[in-house]
Amino acid sequence: MKILIIEDESRSFALLKRLLLDIDDTFDVYGPVISLDGIEKELQAHPNYDIIFSDIQLSDGLSFDAFEQVHPTAPIIFTTAYNEYALKAFKCNGIDYLLKPIVPEELGKAIEKAKRMQAPALYLSQLLKSLHSEEYTKYRERFLIPKGDEFIILEAEDINHIKTEGNATKACLNNGTSHVLTQTMSELEQQLNPNSFFRVSRQFIVHIRSIKKIGNFFNSKLILRLKGYPDIKIQISREKSAQLKEWLDR
Repeated sequence: MKILIIEDESRSFALLKRLLLDIDDTFDVYGPVISLDGIEKELQAHPNYDIIFSDIQLSDGLSFDAFEQVHPTAPIIFTTAYNEYALKAFKCNGIDYLLKPIVPEELGKAIEKAKRMQAPALYLSQLLKSLHSEEYTKYRERFLIPKGDEFIILEAEDINHIKTEGNATKACLNNGTSHVLTQTMSELEQQLNPNSFFRVSRQFIVHIRSIKKIGNFFNSKLILRLKGYPDIKIQISREKSAQLKEWLDR
């Protein structure tokens, strides 16, 4: 899920981002956007966010003014220290109104509300996909990796897992070697065959054949171990753990 945060206070942005990733660490969280001009430019350039979290009072005015110019299609969850803007918030595509400091339980409920509102569109998307047979479904089979003045052909099925390391995305192979990829984790999540690959966390995509052991962790979370990589121990969020179990048990 692609999420944009509009917030001109760095501490508030950092807190909200942490709370979101605590709910699901595969959320792609962008921002902060800190001004009205920034809102207009960002949403004109990137209109395909799934949810927008927006403070109301920014340093150069009210975020409502920017939304009246760009008219975002994504549901907006407003975050503010003031409650006098609630009525206007719901007139600006707002679906919820969270008072600061944000309570994690209320944040979770707001996200679930946004998901429910998007459910018809998601269902239609899944239905259209199901109407296409496997022979018409094309997923990435290999990568062409430059190495000096040569190229390496990397087969997708040779990948044990993919991880982020700093600003780099690395494919780690079953033979213990690794190669840097140019794609982002979100792009790879769409390009790789979902029957073989699963994004278990913000930092990791794993191949089903690389899973060695799955252990229970507190608060309904899981711990994942990988074949050939004994030093890696992946902690999976509660929501993602449920999705992983469903993916494996079919």
